Amino acid sequence: VYKKGYGMANLEYDIPITPGSVFYIGSTSKQFVTMCIALLARDGKISLDDDIRKFVPEMPDYGTPITVRNLIHHTSGLRDYLELVGIIAGLNEERMDEMIGIYHQQDSLKLIARQKELNFEPGERFLYSNSCYLLLAEIIKRTSGKTLREFAHENIFEPLGMKNSHFHDNYTEPVKNRAWGYYPAGKGKFRLFLSTFDCVGSGGLFTSIEDLYLWDRNFYHYKVGGKEVIDLMHSRGKLNN
Repeated sequence: VYKKGYGMANLEYDIPITPGSVFYIGSTSKQFVTMCIALLARDGKISLDDDIRKFVPEMPDYGTPITVRNLIHHTSGLRDYLELVGIIAGLNEERMDEMIGIYHQQDSLKLIARQKELNFEPGERFLYSNSCYLLLAEIIKRTSGKTLREFAHENIFEPLGMKNSHFHDNYTEPVKNRAWGYYPAGKGKFRLFLSTFDCVGSGGLFTSIEDLYLWDRNFYHYKVGGKEVIDLMHSRGKLNN
């Protein structure tokens, strides 16, 4: 019915934002990871109640199993790897954005696996943790034999015609029609957000508003996944109590 871009996609070349501009959408990427997991569950490749150590055996045994379902609903008790990196780097909350990109996928996985304790017993509480979705991306890779980028492309983006969408697992790769991010730097001034962030699952998706329209439409017309998968994606988590 209506579409229009606002603002600037690139200040250096005076390129305006259009409906076709490609944005990094941060943690909004997580819904696409959930769809990938739901597709694998539908096909019998995984069960949501599987112990994650079945797929990622290098994770410690915490006494109580962490399930795939715990990861999906942020009830795992796992410490957030981005917060851990901030602690290691000695960054305060105001500077946390500056450290995004210090760690890459396998480094982050090793950091998560080195944690000797959980914040709480799995299922006892809800606590948002980026570690959950980085692990889900690893589970997708190990069960399907394809990276999250490959699996999402073949099973979601290509079937839906989302031509401007991909999980960006190589920060050196150029992105066509990218809208760059900026920070305020005083009156009328900005500084460029330069990311070397290779981690996908917790984030990592580049997409456009036109592609997100195609994604949204699938929740009503079931082109990918079918009603079974869409209903599973909308199912609510439950705590132990």
